[in-house]
This record gives sequence, C-alpha cells and structure tokens, in this order.
Amino acid sequence: MSVNEYVVYFNDIPRYGLGIVFLWFGIDKFVIHDFYLSWFSATERVRILLPTQDLSLSIYGIGLIELVFAALLFSGVKIRWVSLAVIVFLILILITAQYPSSYPQDIGLLGIATVLVLTNVTWNKAKTEKFLKFLPIMRYSIAAVLILWAVDHITNFDRHIGWWQLQNPIIGSMSPNEVELLLISIFITEILLGGMIAYGKIRITKYSLIAVTAFLLFAFVALAPPTNNHQTIGLALLTGWLTYNAFSKNRV
Repeated sequence: MSVNEYVVYFNDIPRYGLGIVFLWFGIDKFVIHDFYLSWFSATERVRILLPTQDLSLSIYGIGLIELVFAALLFSGVKIRWVSLAVIVFLILILITAQYPSSYPQDIGLLGIATVLVLTNVTWNKAKTEKFLKFLPIMRYSIAAVLILWAVDHITNFDRHIGWWQLQNPIIGSMSPNEVELLLISIFITEILLGGMIAYGKIRITKYSLIAVTAFLLFAFVALAPPTNNHQTIGLALLTGWLTYNAFSKNRV
C-alpha cells in the first residue's frame, strides 16, 4: 500500500477523537464514581433526565452508554446512526450539565458528530472531496468554543482566578496581578485565535490552527479533571487534523 493510500486513514482522526472523549468519560464514571455522585447530588437539574432515581445506578448507566458510544465510534459500525445518537446525547448533556461542565466545549464535539452524520465517513469509504466540503462546520464549532471561552473568562473573571489558584500550584504561587495578567492574555489569545479560524482565509487559518492545537494541549494540561479537559483532548486532535488538511490540501 502506497503512502497516498494510507492518507485515507487520517479521515478517521475526528471520529477517534470523539471516541476517546466518550471512552475517558465512561471510564471516569466507574473510577471516580464518588466525584460524580457528589456532583449529581448537588446539581438538581441533572436529575430530570436520569434513567433512574438511584443516583449511583444512573451514573453507572451513563458511563456504560458512553463506553458503548466509544466502542461504536472506534469500530466505525453504522457511523451515521451512532453519530445521530451522539448528537442527541450531547444536546441532553448540554441542557443538563450546562456551564462549566459541558458548555461550550461540547459544541466542538457536536461539530464533529454533525460532519460524521453528513459524510458517513469511515476509513474504507471516505471520499476526500465530500469530506472536505464539510470542514467549515468543524472549523466554526472550534471557533465558537474559543470565543465563548473568552467571553466566560471575562464575565466570570474572579471565579476563574480563584479556581486557578486552587487547582494549579504554579498559578497559586503567582501574585494576584500576575494571575490577572495571565487570564487577560488567555482571553486575548482565545479571541484572536477564534476570530482567525472563523475568518477562514487559508493563509491565516492554517497557521492559527497550529496555535489552537498548542493552546488546546496547554488547556488539557492546565485544567484539572474531570471538568472539561476530556473534551479538550478530542478538540486538540480535531484541530491537529484540520491543520494537516490545511497544509496538505490547502482546504479547511
């Protein structure tokens, strides 16, 4: 098999990234079960859509659903129908988990699932041109995540400073002015990167995607689990894949 024939496998990266997110969250429901039990107990709105009134059993049930999604996404079986189910699941999570556990990072995951529905892509039947046609959906979803993160960092400025100081020992050792400057820098970075990706001009977008991938990897390391860094690694894989397409096919 030639190098060009292997390229078709790259079209699976968004699907695998989505699968990794569900795999990680599914495992977490069993490994750090007490954390979710505490969070569900303190969050009244999530009980509306729970499969049972037993919180512990519901958490295990949700974890099992997430693991099934992960297995199906990795296998590529009936990917269009699986992705439709994933979209419904993510919308329910957005409605119930809300900010900051789900919103806005799950918007990026919805972008991946939407493209999978539209293209029905798995490696053995990927049509590159068909797939490239829908790349803007993923690009705009990532831009939306970055811009909404930026808005959140400014509107909830004090909360983020306090949370960072508690969660990250390095930031905890910084002075209040240094932490404020760091948060403002991140806000500016998110606005600039989100705007450049949304703009869509290939000369700007392909380099901004490199920066976004690095930024998302930074966020993945800096954020304490399981708040939202599980989604972040899936989004980093997506932007890395978009970067590959931008440079190799001059499309994004």
